[in-house]
Amino acid sequence: MLYLCDKIIDKVSIVKKLVIKLPRKIYLVEDEKNLNILLQKYLEMEGYSVTTFFDGSTAMERINDMPDLWILDIMLPDIDGYELIKAIKEHNKSTPVIFMSARNEELDRVVGLELGSDDYLSKPFLPRELVIRTNKLMERIYGKEKISC
Repeated sequence: MLYLCDKIIDKVSIVKKLVIKLPRKIYLVEDEKNLNILLQKYLEMEGYSVTTFFDGSTAMERINDMPDLWILDIMLPDIDGYELIKAIKEHNKSTPVIFMSARNEELDRVVGLELGSDDYLSKPFLPRELVIRTNKLMERIYGKEKISC
């Protein structure tokens, strides 16, 4: 009986380790191709699993997914970031969102925060700044578990 309990405990430990080692999932919505690819690479180098979208419509099709974080550009060619965050928060209010925008107006930041954004980056910004803000937000929301692949 003791041997069986030890085996079960060993298997539970293995499963916990596997779950902890899964990278956090980020959905990145940015229509500027070069910036999209650059941010994806920086976030992946940090250990995140990143799915990218180049327009709001394609991202809207994935609203029912449960990524750990959405990173949204406000100005997109079709559906803007404001419409996306409304749909995201309607589906799950606790899903964190970071807004980025070339529009550096105070009203844009305020509207984004009022709609439920957790952070706001004005373009241009260094990709490393987005990584740092992402790490800090993930720590606050999900705890300090280390991401590793």
